[in-house]
Amino acid sequence: MSENPFDFDQNPNLPTTDYDIAVRQSIPGYDVMLTMLTALFQLYLMDDAHILVVGAGGGNEISALSQTHSTWQFTGVDPSEKMLAVAQSKVESLGIENRVTLHKVVVQELPMQRYSAATSLLVMHFLPDDGTKLDYLKAIAARLQPGSPFVLVDSHGDKQSEVFKRLMDGWQKRAQMVGMESQRLNELADGVWQHIQCISEERTLELLAQAGFTKVTRFYTGFIFAGWFAFAE
Repeated sequence: MSENPFDFDQNPNLPTTDYDIAVRQSIPGYDVMLTMLTALFQLYLMDDAHILVVGAGGGNEISALSQTHSTWQFTGVDPSEKMLAVAQSKVESLGIENRVTLHKVVVQELPMQRYSAATSLLVMHFLPDDGTKLDYLKAIAARLQPGSPFVLVDSHGDKQSEVFKRLMDGWQKRAQMVGMESQRLNELADGVWQHIQCISEERTLELLAQAGFTKVTRFYTGFIFAGWFAFAE
């Protein structure tokens, strides 16, 4: 896998100490998006579902989904020890240790097992589109049962376009309005322009199809962020 400029242990994109505040300041409609994700899974998953959470550090996907359905099981992967510690703390506070297994690995290193569903929230936009994004999506698809639902949320767009610049302006103003400190906002904006590996929605759909996902539907939009719901072949 190509080198990633973001090290969530040494130089995190968002701080682990107040991650829950920072992610909500950064991602418009973050809690609503989690509720939407949960609603989609409620429609398509059975009581014995086992969900793969890619980029599980922070623990918010597991928290939201586990409180909605009391019998779902979870396997979470994340390469960041500090972010996994945040997730583990939430798992313990919810008393769901018997339903959750966390692994400090990237998804390509996870032992092969077929899951009932998967999520990838705010992960793939850190990966370059040099084959790495596609390999990432293929690794997830390979670990899903046929017909399993998959949710992908990422920043997206053509950074050279006027549309992206207008959306970035709106994103920055909204983050400022909800209390993000100027220094953090400037650092995040610089990170988007310099390092985040945004791709267009057209390219996202192309990669999903190449990886083996079908029936792709966009279900969430928040300035430069979007979410897609798909099914493994």
